[in-house]
Amino acid sequence: MLEFDETFYLDANPDVAEAVRRGEWPSGFVHYCVIGKKTGRLGAKPIDADWYVHTYPQAAADIAAGRAASATEHYHRLGKYRGYLPSKSARRQDDPAATSSRFGGLWTDVGNALDIISGRLDVGLITQEQAEILTTWVTDGYVILPGAVPPAILDAAEADLDRAYRGEVPGLHFAIHGVSDRCKWVPEALRQPAKALDPHWFSTPILNLIFSGEILAFLHLIFERRVLASQTLGFWRGSAQEAHQDSAYVNYSLPMQFAASWIALEDVHEGAGELYYHIGSHRMPEFRYAREFKGAEEAKRVDPRLDLSADMPRHLELIRAQAAGTGLSTQRFLAKRGDVLIWAADLAHGGMPISSAHTRKSVVTHYCPAELAPGYFEHRPVARIKPFGRAAFYTTAQYL
Repeated sequence: MLEFDETFYLDANPDVAEAVRRGEWPSGFVHYCVIGKKTGRLGAKPIDADWYVHTYPQAAADIAAGRAASATEHYHRLGKYRGYLPSKSARRQDDPAATSSRFGGLWTDVGNALDIISGRLDVGLITQEQAEILTTWVTDGYVILPGAVPPAILDAAEADLDRAYRGEVPGLHFAIHGVSDRCKWVPEALRQPAKALDPHWFSTPILNLIFSGEILAFLHLIFERRVLASQTLGFWRGSAQEAHQDSAYVNYSLPMQFAASWIALEDVHEGAGELYYHIGSHRMPEFRYAREFKGAEEAKRVDPRLDLSADMPRHLELIRAQAAGTGLSTQRFLAKRGDVLIWAADLAHGGMPISSAHTRKSVVTHYCPAELAPGYFEHRPVARIKPFGRAAFYTTAQYL
């Protein structure tokens, strides 16, 4: 985790503080991630290690148990979110355990989420396996569920996706690069980056896929309540998208309380438009549209006159710069059939260039806790919310 303190950084770098005041940088944290770290600027005041371990016995116990390698790592990984101080004279934050986003998040996004996981394991609320996968989710921003979907469910879902891309599902719409953002099937859907829009609305096998047992079990772990699937995208090839954060484009009434899954319907070959992601990028400093809003849709809802044409490329540029500046590792997901990737709202991810030689059949789904409202409820006629068993629901923005 990054060693950073906003107040210290701005006090130590008045040039950055002035640039933030003028609006040239959203925050000192963004400057540090893009420029400061790689040019040797100090992100936080060094801690008083001797004072720290003698003042906080639990920190010494954690280091001895291997939860951190040093007092400094312990402070930035665990201690500061407990309200521990880095030195005797330091000023304590008002709410050290708050989420890093002003827009909130799930319980896994609060500062002391790792301590909550450890505590739930200690008192028997979760298993060791669940604790490990939740820890990965908190630190990396995603989890992989290998072979999570049974073959029979995969077979039926793949058959329905094949039907869709043969144009055999009346009423289903597609977004096709170079053709239209919403149109009926045309042969270009097989050659261009394309998305079948909400195929779950037409297909029980795809519903069985997106709500298959291991996926639903993990969503219940992070949501702690019933699940609503608000959108699906069916892919024949890859998306060829730049690395982006879903929170900019997928809007909910609580904008950081959602997750997404990517399910492989076939083995993914290198060069077939495979998915990639920046590990830990969900904790990068966040971008705000029109300097105020988490996503573009919410900004336009409040003021339709806003021109966001410069914000969108700027956001993509900052993702690239922050990932490079902080040395985040980039992983390509060469999935096997039935593997599932689930990622957090702000994990930066994209698609490699597509190949005419290989398909990359897959389904992406966005989910939120069932009582939340997808943003599209607020500005278009809404289809029904339908139940799937007792613990999940689904709806659509595309079809009435």
